[in-house]
Amino acid sequence: MKELYSFPIKRKVKQKISVQKENAKGDIVESFKTKTKTVSNRVIFAKPSYAEIENAEFFYGQQYNDFINAGYLTKFLLNNKINNSESSSSLTSDMINKAFVENMEAAKIIEFYEGQKDLDEEQEKKLEEAKEKFTETQKTVADFEQFYRIQYNQTAEAKAEQKLIEWFIFNFSYYEDKVNDSVEIFPLFLGDDFDEKRQHYLQLCEDEEDIEDISLLDNKSIFDLSFETLARVANLWYNKMGANQKEIEQKMKEVFGDE
Repeated sequence: MKELYSFPIKRKVKQKISVQKENAKGDIVESFKTKTKTVSNRVIFAKPSYAEIENAEFFYGQQYNDFINAGYLTKFLLNNKINNSESSSSLTSDMINKAFVENMEAAKIIEFYEGQKDLDEEQEKKLEEAKEKFTETQKTVADFEQFYRIQYNQTAEAKAEQKLIEWFIFNFSYYEDKVNDSVEIFPLFLGDDFDEKRQHYLQLCEDEEDIEDISLLDNKSIFDLSFETLARVANLWYNKMGANQKEIEQKMKEVFGDE
């Protein structure tokens, strides 16, 4: 197994410790007490092989077809629908384009005048008007971007890609743990196929007090501390923003502000 990225986690583990005590009769009896200790684990995102990437592409195609059959639009059809709708008339498009231009112009004025001393009355007025225009157009631009983000997140391509990212996370997430005196590597998600591994993932998402299978609790503590990072790694790698430990660490800092 080749590693693409790894990171350490520290978790609290409760252990039962046997204690021998002398009772009132002078007999030695065994009792137990619970002790909490900190355990370190290394979590690994493995590097998919070329053959595994081909399997992933086949999985994506299946998911894409399933979403098409379920009634989801493709990006191409969604574009046509939006462009032909009344809400996306030429007037609306002109308004959005105008907002983009005015937003950039206002930003330039603010950048030029902000922080300068001894502005005259006309310059002060121009700066205030630019700030008002920037705030006004920023909302228009943000609403526009949010509208399209929501629309495209509901396309067959976007839905299939979400499933594909899950497929990578479920199949390539591992952790190291000590067994007796040796360190061994275990899959974070258990199951023979995507559906079984996703079912295991859903179980790990439950609150600890709602988990009936106590054998899941160790996995859950590792899952809780690592899943967000694993999802970020999978997304950065899939979008070709990092191909090794160093590149992904750098992108983590740039995109997510991770230290």
